[in-house]
Amino acid sequence: MEAPTFVADVHLGKLAKALRLLGFDTLYSNAYTPTQLLALAREQHRVLLSRGSAFQKHTDVHTVVIQSEDPDRQFQQVVQQFALREWLHPFTRCLVCNGLLKKVDKETIATQLQPNTRQYFSEFWQCATCHRIYWKGSHYDHMLNLVQKVRVP
Repeated sequence: MEAPTFVADVHLGKLAKALRLLGFDTLYSNAYTPTQLLALAREQHRVLLSRGSAFQKHTDVHTVVIQSEDPDRQFQQVVQQFALREWLHPFTRCLVCNGLLKKVDKETIATQLQPNTRQYFSEFWQCATCHRIYWKGSHYDHMLNLVQKVRVP
């Protein structure tokens, strides 16, 4: 079995970002129309995550209604429902566009970094799609805690 892939509706931006953080291919845009969401789910065999039940009438699409408004509970629901622990690949996807991250040499991107980032950090990753740059800054520990919540039941 392969890891599930997702497409999330407009109400689930934080959930989409958390799933990407764990390495799950998760499409999200607050501009997707219901028709576009259904098309992406059908054509790419993605699970459609939605806060509403309207999509459930489309039996050719695997739809999961997310019960809670709380992002932590939304995250817990999806992790449990799909047993995501076995497919974790944290820090491999761009949190913004869902592209894959690749490790890059500091010299390659040095001109794009803020002076303090350039001075205090040495490991960097860049999105192959949108070219956003990532490093283990102050936010990293918080993100690592989220990963640990999933790894340790």
